Amino acid sequence: MPKTLTEATRDAAELPVSEQLRLAWILQELSETDPEAAADVQNAWDIKIERRLAEFRSGKIKGVPLEEVKKKIEERLRH
Repeated sequence: MPKTLTEATRDAAELPVSEQLRLAWILQELSETDPEAAADVQNAWDIKIERRLAEFRSGKIKGVPLEEVKKKIEERLRH
């Protein structure tokens, strides 16, 4: 019996970050074979980007310096 989305999400959350990112890439690649799914993914990103940009411009969230972001990524990939 296939897993539910909730079960699959819970399992994915237990993966190391590097494996989560790899899974996300695989899922994105799979969705791009279906033009409708690819459009849905792009639409979801567009909405998220617009929301985050509005939050940044309003001062609700602050930017993070690029060097700090790189450092955090490198630390996560080491584990």
